Amino acid sequence: MKPGRAVAFGKSAAQYLVGCVRHTVTAKPRIEPGDAGLLEAVKQWQQVFEHNPVMYFMVDPAGTVINVNTFGAAQLGYTPAELIGRSVLDVFFEEDRATVRACVALCLETVDQSHTWEIRKVRKDGSVLWVRENAKTMLRADGGPIVLVACENITERKEAENALRQSEAYLAQAQELSHTGSFGWKAANREITWSKETYRIFQCDEGTKPKISFMLQRIHPDDRLAVQQTTARAAQEGKDYDHEYRLVMPDGSIKYVRAVARATRDSSGRVEFVGSISDITATKEAERRLRDSEQRFRDYAETASDWFWETGPDHRVTQISEHSDTITAPVGLIGLTRWDIAPDADLEPEKWRQHRAALDAHVPFRDLVYRSKDRNGQPIYVRTSGKPFFDADGTFLGYRGVCTDVTAAIRANQAEDSLRKAQAELAHVTRVTTLGELTASIAHEINQPLAAVIANADACLAWLQRSPPDLKAARRSVEWIIEDGKRASDVIRHVRALAKRSDIEMAPLDISVVMREAVALVQREMASHAVSVRMELSSALPRIFGDRIQLQQVLINLIKNGIEAMEGVDDRPRELAIRSVADDNGAVLVSVSDCGVGIDEQAMDRLFMPFFTTKSSGMGMGLSICRSIIEAHGGRLSAMPNREHGATFQITLPLHREGVS
Repeated sequence: MKPGRAVAFGKSAAQYLVGCVRHTVTAKPRIEPGDAGLLEAVKQWQQVFEHNPVMYFMVDPAGTVINVNTFGAAQLGYTPAELIGRSVLDVFFEEDRATVRACVALCLETVDQSHTWEIRKVRKDGSVLWVRENAKTMLRADGGPIVLVACENITERKEAENALRQSEAYLAQAQELSHTGSFGWKAANREITWSKETYRIFQCDEGTKPKISFMLQRIHPDDRLAVQQTTARAAQEGKDYDHEYRLVMPDGSIKYVRAVARATRDSSGRVEFVGSISDITATKEAERRLRDSEQRFRDYAETASDWFWETGPDHRVTQISEHSDTITAPVGLIGLTRWDIAPDADLEPEKWRQHRAALDAHVPFRDLVYRSKDRNGQPIYVRTSGKPFFDADGTFLGYRGVCTDVTAAIRANQAEDSLRKAQAELAHVTRVTTLGELTASIAHEINQPLAAVIANADACLAWLQRSPPDLKAARRSVEWIIEDGKRASDVIRHVRALAKRSDIEMAPLDISVVMREAVALVQREMASHAVSVRMELSSALPRIFGDRIQLQQVLINLIKNGIEAMEGVDDRPRELAIRSVADDNGAVLVSVSDCGVGIDEQAMDRLFMPFFTTKSSGMGMGLSICRSIIEAHGGRLSAMPNREHGATFQITLPLHREGVS
């Protein structure tokens, strides 16, 4: 009962005390010999008052203690003399005194009626004493009221109640934190009791009595039958049960729960269940995310590899996990090391020494490529990566990793290397073949500087034979001889470089000079085919960065293609237009245009593919090689039909960085 709550109370120690008090307060000042019986009664009631193990107080209307028994004073740590004459409020806590005043006032207003309440008192040492007070007001002989109070020590009960409430509060908080509620179920009468947390899990008002019909309404339709069967079987057999099911909440959301119940029997032998129900939605969601994550990484691994493997501490294969669509995984690998599997282990000892050192150091490794055989005995190339794994104590347990069949990629690289070598050989053959066609042009180019050398030498002799000799004019003739000699030397060096198989020599170049040199090398062939050339070279072009000989080879090939394209043209002039210009994107554009038969639209897409040609005697490698050379220079080679006749091939080359800056 809460402090200050007054209630009607039946006969009690206070009522018995009233008789004694009335005798006492109505006694005469002197006791006559005939009053010996009364005297004895008063004495007996005083003994009861003093020695009864109940605390008795007498309080006047002002709240002053008139009397208190020894037991009552001792319970509070006082003697009766210390309390008599003091305010009764002194033995109550400050916050409870208003309640005490109200209770005393109620007693004074209702004479001869008993009232009871529970309240705290404070002992002399400051400790708390819980009491259940039964009080009643009676009138003295003079008509004055007096409040009689009998107090029962209920401290132990209050402490037990507080402990129980605290335990219940702890349990409720623990259930809320763990999302676990408790329940009781009497199978015979279908009576159900829920804890606060169970109400929360089912999202049900705590004032509502739980019913099986309500529970079935909350349970997911797909789980309802299974729940009914599980609980019915447990009730029939009197056995524990443990199951999971879903709840459909009012907002349509799904909640996963787990119910665990233990079967007991009451005094009549009827089955009862005490159990717990846990909200495991978060756990289910975590499991779902974990499964999704595992599947996602498995998909990644299976997409990026052909099979998984695992080895033990001795690096021997303990497990092969093959994908369902893999047919190349080797068989019979269990118990073998990787160097036992690879037939090239003896051919590449350094590679395998480094790999074994990495394994012994227990460090991850990536992209080890080795040869093996598939399940049909066919040779394959395998790329593998692995990572060490350890137990909780850090003990090395082995490696886990993936393998991928890279045979197709390795063979494609080998084929590409072979193609590049073939292209290089073909380019060399093309350059050598071109020499025969350029012989006349070479002779013509060399004859010009040689004729100039002879003429200047004759002039020099004439100047020296004068009297006196004209040394200044002779010196000028000698300088011209030196220049003509250098020009002849350059012609020879360029021709030798064209025929020589040498490495690429990248250097800053003036593209206009390269273009003029290329035109000069095919001058005689243009003349023999009645082809004229119109050169529109932009002045002061920025330098490019490239190999002079290779760029000359590309230009010569494009010029020769243009000459051959105009071979059957008789109704218009056979003219080649060679242009150079700088664009706005930091590049130099070089184009070779002819007015020949042009290029068919269907052939345009395959023009630069190896072995594709539109000429009956062609090999189909020239334009492919040209594009490879230009792309190696960071440029681009393209072709387009002209508006009227012929086609234009355009080269885009990036500027030299120093030239750009």
